[in-house]
Amino acid sequence: MRRSRSEGGRTDGWIVGRIVAAVAVLAAGPLARLPAQSTPLNYGALFLLFPVGAQSVGMGQTAAALEGRGEAVFLNPAGVASLTTSEFALHNARLVAGPTTALTAFFPRRGVGVFGAAVDLVDYGDMEVPDSSGNTIGRVASRNIALLATFATQLTGDFALGVSYKLIEFRVDCSGAGCPPNSGGQGVTHALDLGCQFNVGPDRALRVGVALRNFGFPLQVNNRDQADALPTRLVVGAAYRLLLRPVAEDSAADRFDLQVAADVESPWRETGTPDVRLGVNVGYRELVRVRGGYAFVHRGLSGPSVGLGVASGSIGVDLARMFLTGTDLVAPNPTFLSFRVVF
Repeated sequence: MRRSRSEGGRTDGWIVGRIVAAVAVLAAGPLARLPAQSTPLNYGALFLLFPVGAQSVGMGQTAAALEGRGEAVFLNPAGVASLTTSEFALHNARLVAGPTTALTAFFPRRGVGVFGAAVDLVDYGDMEVPDSSGNTIGRVASRNIALLATFATQLTGDFALGVSYKLIEFRVDCSGAGCPPNSGGQGVTHALDLGCQFNVGPDRALRVGVALRNFGFPLQVNNRDQADALPTRLVVGAAYRLLLRPVAEDSAADRFDLQVAADVESPWRETGTPDVRLGVNVGYRELVRVRGGYAFVHRGLSGPSVGLGVASGSIGVDLARMFLTGTDLVAPNPTFLSFRVVF
């Protein structure tokens, strides 16, 4: 018996609806593919836990005490308080979930603090929607995006505070003649990142950072019962800087230096074994930096990493590569690229 057009249309619409729903689930919670843990992974907007910035990635994803770089805003907004010049940066990486792109811009104001903004985008790509005969009748696209507005200031020479407001969105769009009405989905929520950093010791060689990330409202896509809590994290870290032998005996400023960093992170209001990240950064001023680290992360993204940074004048480029174990979230040995301009 030949199927009527209306019956075929209902079947095609059902197929589209199922694909849209599947994309929404996978995009909103791609970390669910990580190894199972005792703590549930049904958080919304898990893309907020993806690492951003080649310097921090190269140092084992440590950044609680990172300062003087715009990429610090993604882990501890207090880290941008020490910026003395305006900075624009582009960060890029490719995960199995999709390519990630982040843009940051910061502008210090003497005697006030540092103002800035950032955008973080994860594009999960497009999926073709077939009809019952296998013909493409539409395309489904899903994305996560976070918009940040940040202010950070040095209260004293040794103590800094920072805060970021986040507008977080997840959306699924269906385009094409085969998309039924209301086949897309969208969820929007709000969150704050709060952080502080302070120096310890007379030579200020030790810097400590504390940050509370993604503290906000659940992400609701369909209805209140299906709203997911944000991945709120508390992180505490420290970085120690050691000056090495001067290049020239009569120039104490021209020295190589070694930085050692460590972060401890855990879900907010949860006890258990925290994630630990370790990193080193050695080089000559900002001209050349060589980095390495290891992340002991229980929910994936665990493993060693290496990085390299070079700078000349107002331009700097950083590269990092991760060698992950026990996860299919990212492409094998993903590379992170950061490009920044100061002015």
